[in-house]
Amino acid sequence: MKSLIAALLIGTSGAATTVPDNWCRIGQTVMIPDGREGPVTSLDGEICRVLVYGEKYVSLWPSYLIEPVYPSVEGPRNFGH
Repeated sequence: MKSLIAALLIGTSGAATTVPDNWCRIGQTVMIPDGREGPVTSLDGEICRVLVYGEKYVSLWPSYLIEPVYPSVEGPRNFGH
């Protein structure tokens, strides 16, 4: 019985720790943490290269620190009314 529970816990722990796909795409306009915006020029794993508007060079940002400027619409949200 203990080995069955151990196998179940190991199997579910591996499934729960999967990392979602990187949503950052080339050409997508994103906002970096200081509020400036710019398009993604290229990707290197989880690192997005962003050419901020008005800058000469790209800056490197992890995908979890930046957010899309125009997120996709998922549908209406109900806020308890």
